[in-house]
Amino acid sequence: MGSKKSLFGNLVENASENKKNVDEEELHHSSTISSIIKTKRPRSRTNVLNKIADSGNSEKKQDGQYIDDFDPRLCQIWHRQSRYFDLLNEQQCNDLISDFKSHIGQKIPIIIREIPSGVKKNSPEIRYEVVAGARRLWSSLYVINQFNDKFRLKAIVKNLDDKQAAIECEKENDREELSAFERGMYYHRLLEQGVFDSHRQLADSLNIPKTSLQELLEFGKIDKKIVEVFPDPREIKKSWAKSINQLCANQTSRKSILKKTEDIAESDLDYTPQKIFILLQKTGRMAVDVPSTSKFEAISKEIKDPKSMRVAIRMERTRTNKIRISIDNKISMTKKDIIKNMEDFLDECSK
Repeated sequence: MGSKKSLFGNLVENASENKKNVDEEELHHSSTISSIIKTKRPRSRTNVLNKIADSGNSEKKQDGQYIDDFDPRLCQIWHRQSRYFDLLNEQQCNDLISDFKSHIGQKIPIIIREIPSGVKKNSPEIRYEVVAGARRLWSSLYVINQFNDKFRLKAIVKNLDDKQAAIECEKENDREELSAFERGMYYHRLLEQGVFDSHRQLADSLNIPKTSLQELLEFGKIDKKIVEVFPDPREIKKSWAKSINQLCANQTSRKSILKKTEDIAESDLDYTPQKIFILLQKTGRMAVDVPSTSKFEAISKEIKDPKSMRVAIRMERTRTNKIRISIDNKISMTKKDIIKNMEDFLDECSK
């Protein structure tokens, strides 16, 4: 797209292309930890893994294995995660970073599972996926890289399939604030990738009101080129998604909106998310508000010359909304009178 193409472009593309037979490389492109933070790897993968396996701080609980001294560098984000990991930053994780650096430490363990066969690992050391705790993972890696490479997380290892992982992730979403866009795209992916068979099954399993689910799924219908024009797609509102999709249902409006996204992307101006939406909405509405042939009837009018009483001016609005005017060259009317008659006819056509 233009010079302002959103960093989010690849994320949307990956999210829309995956079904049950997941292309692991595409899925993990949207959650690559190493693209955000250059962490230090453990000196010896074997020693680290043995330490975890033999740790005296590790205990079995009814809901999984609890690990009190877990190295976050051994895991990557769940490839179906709701939160867009690559869009996290220090400011958004400042509260956790402060806790991790202080005596407060980690309050809630992360939920992890062993990486299923067939899912690509970001590095050879990786053994787990973080199902719940994306911000805690990001913050821990940041602390390890910037302040304390000995920092470790509390974690609970669970044996989860994708449906169970989605339920654990939803509990996390209820506890932590998540943008409507992230939530909507997450539900869209769960359906597109076959984790849930239907809207009803997804709504019942994750305890989502069906009306709310329908509203949130509007995000997944937005053309990715439109999403890309927003510097941070998490700022797209539910009402915007519905409005854009309604306008794009008309092909003329859709083409106009997509053309406008190119203009915005190539512009040197810094548009706010609100301004971008207003421009797209205005462009789409102007396209669909152009009168169609079904809304108009032909209108014609003849003006006679006051002296000869011959038809001096013929004016017509066609069914395709075109104005045709013919003037007799032998007319005796003044220029002012001719213009006045033409203006009156145009006013009549615009009613």
